[in-house]
Amino acid sequence: MFGQPLALGDARITYDSLSPLDLRQSVAALIDDLGEDLLQITCANGDIVDVGWYPAWHAQGRLRVVAVRGQDWEAPVFSAQPEKDPQALLQALRAALASVA
Repeated sequence: MFGQPLALGDARITYDSLSPLDLRQSVAALIDDLGEDLLQITCANGDIVDVGWYPAWHAQGRLRVVAVRGQDWEAPVFSAQPEKDPQALLQALRAALASVA
């Protein structure tokens, strides 16, 4: 992802509209693509790592990475708001995946 390895183990990407985006571009250039559903990774046990932009399509929004166990979206086991930077996002994704490993 973003030219960097992302070890998924037994997880798989089940939705991805994030990879084609160049996060180095300005928010204004990307805003039409910055929705709540950007990336979802599903683990073999059903745990989910999810990436979205909140609030969706809003110039003042932020990336949000969460890891969810047992479909309990109200109480994620991991939550982060990394900067809109590929390296920061990859770091948050790795931490989220580790939290549900």
